[in-house]
Amino acid sequence: MYRIHNITYFISNRLLFNKVSITFNKGDRIGLIGANGAGKTTLLRVMAGQAEPEEGRCEWPSATRIGYLQQESLEIKRNQTVREMVMDAFKEANSLEDRLKALSAQLERMDNYDSDRYAALVQELEEVQSRYELAGGHKREAKAEDALKGLGFSSVQLDEPLKTFSGGWQMRALLAKLLLEEPDILLLDEPTNHLDITSIEWLERYLPSFPGAVWLVSHDQMFLNRMVTHIAALQNRQISLYKGNYDTFEEKYQEQLILRRQAYENQQKELEQAEKFINRFRAKATKARQVQSKIKQLEKVERLEAPDETEASIEFRFPDPPQSGVTVMSFSNLTKTYRSDRSEPVHVFTEKQDIQIERGDKIALIGANGAGKSTLARIINGTEPFDGERIPGHNLSMTFFAQHLADVLESDRTVMEEMEMSATSLEARSRIRGILGAFLFSGDDVFKKTGVLSGGERSRLALAKSLLEPANLLILDEPTNHLDIQSRKVLLRALEQYKGTVVAVSHDRFFLSGFANKVWRVADGRVYEYPGDYAYYEWKVKQQQENGNVTPDSGNVLNSGKDKKKGAISSGPKSKEQKKAEALLRKEFGQKLRPLREQLDRVEKRISGLEEKKALLEEKLADPEFYSGNEAGNVVREHGEIQQELEGLWVEWEEASTALEAVEQEYDHMLKVRM
Repeated sequence: MYRIHNITYFISNRLLFNKVSITFNKGDRIGLIGANGAGKTTLLRVMAGQAEPEEGRCEWPSATRIGYLQQESLEIKRNQTVREMVMDAFKEANSLEDRLKALSAQLERMDNYDSDRYAALVQELEEVQSRYELAGGHKREAKAEDALKGLGFSSVQLDEPLKTFSGGWQMRALLAKLLLEEPDILLLDEPTNHLDITSIEWLERYLPSFPGAVWLVSHDQMFLNRMVTHIAALQNRQISLYKGNYDTFEEKYQEQLILRRQAYENQQKELEQAEKFINRFRAKATKARQVQSKIKQLEKVERLEAPDETEASIEFRFPDPPQSGVTVMSFSNLTKTYRSDRSEPVHVFTEKQDIQIERGDKIALIGANGAGKSTLARIINGTEPFDGERIPGHNLSMTFFAQHLADVLESDRTVMEEMEMSATSLEARSRIRGILGAFLFSGDDVFKKTGVLSGGERSRLALAKSLLEPANLLILDEPTNHLDIQSRKVLLRALEQYKGTVVAVSHDRFFLSGFANKVWRVADGRVYEYPGDYAYYEWKVKQQQENGNVTPDSGNVLNSGKDKKKGAISSGPKSKEQKKAEALLRKEFGQKLRPLREQLDRVEKRISGLEEKKALLEEKLADPEFYSGNEAGNVVREHGEIQQELEGLWVEWEEASTALEAVEQEYDHMLKVRM
């Protein structure tokens, strides 16, 4: 058991933690959440021994090993290769290997095989060899490669020096090293920030088997839901521990918020009545004793803080955009190659594809890091040269957000002035405060000079600026970076209500799931289309992999010009009739698919719950002494009822799965035939 005990911490005379205490155990995976500035990173630094609190301490054995993945400040040997750095994780096995080599060398130099010295060396060699095998010495290379490839490194990259990689890729290598070191307490500060979706999914498969305790700071709600066993919430300079994932925390928190609000309001009424009594009778001698009693009571009352409900009140909407044409934008024979005098050309898009964005599309643009997602976003925006033709639709107006826009803010302007410079209409100017509040700029924050803002604050300001003016096509490249969970939800609600067209690059699956009605995956020099929401994309990929297709890139290949692919959408610009027919087909099959997916989800949840209950009953039934009690008959009967219900549910699951697959195949067939 580990304990954080009575931690009090100040930053520049501001109280950050006030006697914070929490207990956790080996195997716990704790999601640490809180508003920006609440102290999440500071608490991790205290746990890692990098920050000293004014009061309190971390209580765990002195031999406890702490692994800490920070957001920045990497301490690495830049001349090491990726493989060499990660192999340093196996300190014990590496040391034993060095000893084995030394012992072998000594034995080779000896010629008196009957001496006591020779026998002692042989015995030590056998002991060290045994310890080496127990430490997994022979499996080091394979484990290191599995971790690095899971986090996105190719075989060639493993032997390249770290200095040739960006900070994000260096962070991935450090994460692999920390995971393989298996510390007793692993602290991960925003581990998914530098990962693509495939790498995040690998991490989600890896972490549940991690033997130590894990603390995660993350704004990725889906990652928290899938990974954590507890939520530790930093609020009002205190920490509260909730059992369950993030969704469970939100339910419990809302219940507690109602109770806290009621308690606060009741106390305020009582205080108000007491103060009225004091003011009314203060001057009357006959009431002096009662007045003094009331005053003493008030002095003893521990005043409750008003619940902070500002997050719940933040709301903004995109202005209604001018209506675009049915085809918002199209591309003909699109290819893209980066050329440089210093290296071989890098081919990003190779298939001469014809791509179309239609009015109302809300496209999740995904793919591995380096596949070309941001390149395609810039091509759509018209700021990236390419080979082929870009054809804007009727009455097109665009807004483009990318992280680099944060670097071009004027350092001598205030936050408010930057917004006002981008607001070209009275309507936009009236929305400035609301948008700034949604992106965590409130009170005097709006008068800060942009030159003193942190990187995250500059990024949020750039995003806020890009959302001021009405546009019918939003192109958003990683818009949720540096946003906390509440701000991501504000943006997500706004996108759900938005009447225009959206193309968004993101690795935040909860965010993508909330608004996308189409998924484009960039891979192997092509764009693959999945005509449905993100949940459909995940389901489709899972089905393909279960059927033996190991790559998830077998959606519809968007039309590839002269070189048609099997299953590709037909070539050439679509006629109005084709586009109308495709929309009707998508709507028709969406109505068929939705209830089947909902049925499958419901059945799977029920099966999961019953299987857990059945396992608990079977533990009891496996104990011979259990049958001597009065409960045995009821448990046997309940076990039989659960088994019977499960048999029916599995039949229902199989029928629903078959029906869903049939409708999906029918949709794919009809799409090819009609389009």
